Amino acid sequence: MSKVLFIDYDGTLHDTDAKYAARLDGILGLSGGQIMKAYLAVHREIVHQRYPEKHDDFFFHQRLICEHLQKPYNESEARRTARRLKEAQEECWTNPSFFPDSLYFLDKAKQKHILCLATGDHALEKATALEQAAGRSYFDYAFDHNHLGLKGSSAYFENALMSTNSRPEDAVAIGDSLEHDIAAAKGAGMGTVWVNRKGLTPMVNSVMPDYEARDLLGVLDYLEGY
Repeated sequence: MSKVLFIDYDGTLHDTDAKYAARLDGILGLSGGQIMKAYLAVHREIVHQRYPEKHDDFFFHQRLICEHLQKPYNESEARRTARRLKEAQEECWTNPSFFPDSLYFLDKAKQKHILCLATGDHALEKATALEQAAGRSYFDYAFDHNHLGLKGSSAYFENALMSTNSRPEDAVAIGDSLEHDIAAAKGAGMGTVWVNRKGLTPMVNSVMPDYEARDLLGVLDYLEGY
């Protein structure tokens, strides 16, 4: 049976963490991985939850990152960090690093299902980068916060269902974040697949997916059941 698949980009199709870590290496005297971990904690746990209007404010993020890491805030360092963050963000579609299974997964899934890119920002640029890499078109829809509101809430996926004229029981969200992909999509009544590339152990109170896959090949195995 054909399904409407809402597929995340960052961390699911694209190795975004590696892009950011490479650009942020040395900031505040720390490794890019340490800065990236702090950035994600600030972005997802503080900005998204309490200051959604600051979603794209790099300097606001930098102040929170310094507080999180117990480092002094410095204006020139903040400007350097903001510049590197912006460069890393743009490289996610100008010089992308797709996971080895991404294009194969999209090719196979496209044969049977309706594909929608469901990302936080710059959906068109990300969709174009994938299609340029493959030499073919994949997505019937490409959504981000400009279309559906901030990702991470059930309203995002409820709006996605309305925008595609889909029923929750006919839709599956595929992503790497238990909070922003899985919990949010479950709140909208959709099926969910967690792509757990890092082998993370969920927290006790985490909303669990309908299916957990180690990579996108595992997602294909799950979809074969339809």
